[in-house]
Amino acid sequence: MKISLLKTLPVAAVAGLLLLAPPAGGRAQSADPHSGHAVAAPPATLSDSVRTAVEEALRDELRGEAIYSRVLKDHGDVRPFSNVVRAERRHASFLEDLLKARGLVVPARPAGTEAPAYASVKDACAAAVEFEATNVALYDRLLAAGPLPDDVKQAFDHNRMASLDHHKPAFERCAGVAAAHGAGRGAGRGAHSGEGCGHGRGHGQGHGRRGGGHCGQGCGRA
Repeated sequence: MKISLLKTLPVAAVAGLLLLAPPAGGRAQSADPHSGHAVAAPPATLSDSVRTAVEEALRDELRGEAIYSRVLKDHGDVRPFSNVVRAERRHASFLEDLLKARGLVVPARPAGTEAPAYASVKDACAAAVEFEATNVALYDRLLAAGPLPDDVKQAFDHNRMASLDHHKPAFERCAGVAAAHGAGRGAGRGAHSGEGCGHGRGHGQGHGRRGGGHCGQGCGRA
């Protein structure tokens, strides 16, 4: 009488053979516990030119963070700087993550970056309008320079949109530029709005209510 081979083997050995055996389709199953989920493809390698572009954008975001941090140091926790400086840090982190995802060295954040001082919050806002316009132009140039990996393009587009649609208008309101362009507030109300920005530390909110809602919302102590 023939004895089955499986009956002569220890139970553990039989279990091992069953695990190693290929399925009916003839292909061995992966032992990866996450084999049922799609594995994310590694990010596309950065060319030298794209890596340089990411690092250039990163330096500009860090520069903005340093400038706005200096305004907060000199004039207190005033808006819109208290909000925008946090956004600048996020934008820099997005760019740093592009490099980290590829195992590339992230340039060290400059310690004690020299930033200009401004006599008033309104003066600082006027300078910030110019900085944000330059930042948008930088991203325009980098986006137009050539093909970019999807994640790089998304980061550039996001940072550019935030500067153009949010940061720059907030600083324009604080500097009185929006009122000068006829933001629906009138010349007299625009003048009070500018005054509110100039006294952003203590009087921005009060002047904003009296002479222009934009400044009351966009300037003064956070």
